[in-house]
Amino acid sequence: MLTPMFNVVPTNSRIVRSACLLALLCGKLLSLSAIAESAAETVDETVEHSRQKFQLAVKELRSGAGPRYQLLRQELADYPLAMYLDALVIEGNLHYATADEMKTFMASAGDSPLAMRTLRSFVRHKVEDRRWQTIIEVTDRSDLSTELSCHRAHALLNRRRASSAIPLLNSAWSVGKSQIKACDPAFKTWFKHSGPTDDVVWERALKAADARNSYLLRYLQRFASRDLKRSLADLAEIYRRPDRVTQKVRGRAVHQRDIAYVGVKRLARVNPGKAYNALQELKTRFDFETGQLSEMQGLIVRHSLFAKSAAPAQWILEQLMALDDDELTEIHLRAKIETADWTGFREAYTWLSAEKQSTDEWRYWRAIAAGPGEAELAQTTFEQLAEGRGFHAYLAATTLAKPLSLGMMPDAAEETITASHAVVERVSELLALGMDWEARTEFRSGLDEPDIALSLAELAASSERHSWAIEAAAAAGAWGRVDLRFPLVFEDEFESAAKESGLSVEALLAVARRESALSPDAVSEVGARGLMQLMPSTARLTARKHNYRYSRSRLMRPGYNTAVGGLYYADLIDNYGGNRVLALAAYNAGPNRVRRWREGGLSVARWVDTIPFKETREYVRAVLAYNVIYSLKAGTAVEFLSESELAPNY
Repeated sequence: MLTPMFNVVPTNSRIVRSACLLALLCGKLLSLSAIAESAAETVDETVEHSRQKFQLAVKELRSGAGPRYQLLRQELADYPLAMYLDALVIEGNLHYATADEMKTFMASAGDSPLAMRTLRSFVRHKVEDRRWQTIIEVTDRSDLSTELSCHRAHALLNRRRASSAIPLLNSAWSVGKSQIKACDPAFKTWFKHSGPTDDVVWERALKAADARNSYLLRYLQRFASRDLKRSLADLAEIYRRPDRVTQKVRGRAVHQRDIAYVGVKRLARVNPGKAYNALQELKTRFDFETGQLSEMQGLIVRHSLFAKSAAPAQWILEQLMALDDDELTEIHLRAKIETADWTGFREAYTWLSAEKQSTDEWRYWRAIAAGPGEAELAQTTFEQLAEGRGFHAYLAATTLAKPLSLGMMPDAAEETITASHAVVERVSELLALGMDWEARTEFRSGLDEPDIALSLAELAASSERHSWAIEAAAAAGAWGRVDLRFPLVFEDEFESAAKESGLSVEALLAVARRESALSPDAVSEVGARGLMQLMPSTARLTARKHNYRYSRSRLMRPGYNTAVGGLYYADLIDNYGGNRVLALAAYNAGPNRVRRWREGGLSVARWVDTIPFKETREYVRAVLAYNVIYSLKAGTAVEFLSESELAPNY
């Protein structure tokens, strides 16, 4: 009876067998999972233990690199930040540290920015100690900063190796601005030894003229020979009065030619028509270098495209074709867009490089400018663009009444770089230890390599340093990684600001994303502050208007900055009758400029793409597109442009 019972196969045998197999696999998986979790915990414990040892080693160094420190250093031999301990040892013993020790450290530090920082400290101390040979030994490399190059030259002069020092000094001294003070001792010694030759003085004078540094032009007189002083005086005169560029000047023929070159460039900026006439005359007197001629012609063309006193139109067209300069061609194309000269546009479009022709912007306008028999080409171009992401893609989608899209996005899991890089490991550990400044410098040093940059972007995002992730994703060219490039941050602050301003969260995020890359501590060169990059004067007026207590220091707080910034943006939108396009242009360039730029009758696309300021043009396009991207990510309804914004009244 038992045998038949064991031989019986039930009707749902497949289910039973599957259940048994699943149970077996689950048991194995649970076992493997437990092992993996245990291994992960072990790794985490090991890393944490290494971090504790590192911090203990740093503490030990306060009393010197004694036996306890040496033991810890041996145990940390494979720790990513071990070189930081070595740097501390050198920094704490600069007086006695040797060239060999420094070179050994530099070799181990590799491409870490810590290497050059430590070398700079070492060399500065050795300059004070007048250890010239030591300085020469450790600075025998090609990647020196200006300061280190000057210190090396100073040391070489003091070791009577002037022939090796002078090329370094010529390079450091011949700039169009005042050089850093760290170079002064080297220059002083050089001036006592021989000083710059007339050729070097003249080279610096030309750079000073290009940099519009009239003070430096006068200063250089003291280093010139009697003959060169005449040429410098004539150069200064033509610099001040470029309309006299065709008059005869003194000095060597090559100097006369260079003065003419400087004068034509100066004149092109104020009166390109006169500069054109002067160049025609001067070409009969001087044999300009090819580079000089191209630069003068390019400047005359550039300023003719904006000025009333322009060079002859036919000559400008000939130069645009000959110069093969995308930037100049784009300026010309924008003029054709503004006047709707589509025949002229189609001709000039062919002067663009293949790379430029393939961009969304110029593909869009080539479709708009389609000539007879090109309707199918235009339709195909619009359909292709409409599948993408960005200002011109959304213009195309709006034209075709197609839904807006986030475009083709790579699978984040597939694109994530899993290979380990030393710089990524260093950044990770520095962040874990709260050494943000050091982490930032290491982070920046790794952005030149796309694979490393993408790994750093992933690390930054996981560490909630989203402005870093945005920067690294751009450096990696990971344009499809919307997850890295458009994160949602400071949600409570933006929600509150949206309610108070009456704008959407996505609209405010779009502005902050363009203004500061979502960095709450961003401060621009002109003093704009925080997420929304508010100027203190603008913030003060907006705060008072809306009964807010103004505080300059609070502009660095996300909540306050987004609140005041949101109200300012909403005020601008109200001022322009609900038109975000004009409001954004005013947010970036100021209402007065927007007033000058409006002529009436242009479509929104033509007006935006012919805004004279490149920064403002790109700003308006970016924020409008970012608003769509954030809305699509949030799953909220969005239109690219409203009916009133689409009306041709710009």
